[in-house]
Amino acid sequence: MSWKRAQTHAVSMLENLGIGERLKGKKDLRGKKVIFVDDGSNPYRTMCFTIAAKLAKKRGAEVETVTPGPGEMPHAKVAEVTSQPKPKIQRPINRR
Repeated sequence: MSWKRAQTHAVSMLENLGIGERLKGKKDLRGKKVIFVDDGSNPYRTMCFTIAAKLAKKRGAEVETVTPGPGEMPHAKVAEVTSQPKPKIQRPINRR
């Protein structure tokens, strides 16, 4: 099992999900959640999912790894995260 090969597959998997890398160093996945469904039976797949999760987290996405239900195949999916708007806090002006 080559780590570099797993990284190539992880990048390819993210591109297939529609979240391939566009601008290097940008947090362009904020507001998205990447869910990896892995049963742990294949160590190479687990390694690919781990690397893909690390790449997605680095780009600002929330990452979750779950075990599949009965009869469910291991896969990855992207979901939108609805963030709660932050309440506006009134601050005193020129308070000394």
